Amino acid sequence: METIQAGIEVLPSNELGARGTILAATDGTTQSDGALAAAASLAAATGSTVHIVTVQPPLAPIVPDGPVLLEPDVTIALTAARKERARAQSAAIAAENPGARFPEPEVLAGDPERVITQAARDKGAQLIIVGIGRHDVMDRIFGSETAVKVARLSRVPVLAVPAAFRGAFRQAVVGLDLSDASQHAAQAAVPIVASGGIIHLVHVAPRERLLIDPWMSDREYDDIVQERISRVRARLAVPPNVSVEHATATGDAARALIEYAAKVDADVIVAGSHGHGFVSRLLLGSVTTALLRAATTAVLVVPPDAASASGHGGGTTSHIEPSQWPAMLADFSRMNAGRHTRLEIDEPDIGAQGQETDYPLRGVAFDPHDQRLEIMLGALGAGEPHLSRSIGDVRSLDLLTDKNGVDLALRARHGDGQTVLTFLSS
Repeated sequence: METIQAGIEVLPSNELGARGTILAATDGTTQSDGALAAAASLAAATGSTVHIVTVQPPLAPIVPDGPVLLEPDVTIALTAARKERARAQSAAIAAENPGARFPEPEVLAGDPERVITQAARDKGAQLIIVGIGRHDVMDRIFGSETAVKVARLSRVPVLAVPAAFRGAFRQAVVGLDLSDASQHAAQAAVPIVASGGIIHLVHVAPRERLLIDPWMSDREYDDIVQERISRVRARLAVPPNVSVEHATATGDAARALIEYAAKVDADVIVAGSHGHGFVSRLLLGSVTTALLRAATTAVLVVPPDAASASGHGGGTTSHIEPSQWPAMLADFSRMNAGRHTRLEIDEPDIGAQGQETDYPLRGVAFDPHDQRLEIMLGALGAGEPHLSRSIGDVRSLDLLTDKNGVDLALRARHGDGQTVLTFLSS
């Protein structure tokens, strides 16, 4: 029992929290004002700590005989000036956010995108926040698209924020494809949405879908999309004060998401950086790049390995809100029926005890009327051995999944004890 319990306890939920760190990057100009304002807002809401970095890019003037390094005193002066700009900017943004406390900015040297992503790894950051720069061709030619480059390199979510952003994120539009990566992208949106906010789950079907998937009818495609949206919704660990809506659209993915965000007055668009859905291939890198270049709102880019980036074994633990228990457990049962299990209980008067090993799962359900959780195990068919466990006074449900979205364990806390259902390795 100790192994299972420890596995669920130590794996992070990939959400910002009191133990989390936000890495906010600034270039000391107004372009980064929104990034620091967002860091202040999220830190206040989640209890996260903020680490501020500013990067001095390598400077090597071009002369007829080739590049030469600047004199050391020039480099020192430029670095000091950059730190002072970042310090003044941090103080100004903190003054706009009562209670905000920013640490002394750290000056690093090198290529900004590589330095920022390495600093995030070194600090164990769960989120990188950068500013969104100008959206013009010259930025691409001269390589100043820092947000795009950081998003491509990062193993944790990257939040790119426009300079004018202030306040909180109250409306988030999440682009859904048909892959398990969508679940990670949707869940990454939850901790940044303010109390009373709305998360919009939006699937964009390409106009040329029939050319890509000629074997699938519109009805079959729609059924798959609705099932996928329902599954994401059922497993989304959303607090009671945040609501979830869903919609579908057709056309170019980036453009459709931007238009939908404008329609609902969203503050942020959320997208996976490498979605590989077997039908639509919706959220490819080109889509997130297009969002970062064209969106006027903030953009949260979630990499496919974000759930495992913390280095704790590639898993993520989701705390399921009670209002979602029936829907989540119905989906859990549908996806895992027949998988072999181990059931263990841990209660103060009897300690940790195994109830069964190697029974296939028949289903798990929660009855809101009786307020009881039912775990049903055993092969289907008359005369087959089976086992049922009925649990009352359920306080919480936690679901542990691996980096690919495959369920590993379900824990129910009840009274003074807990019951853990784990799936055996195949």
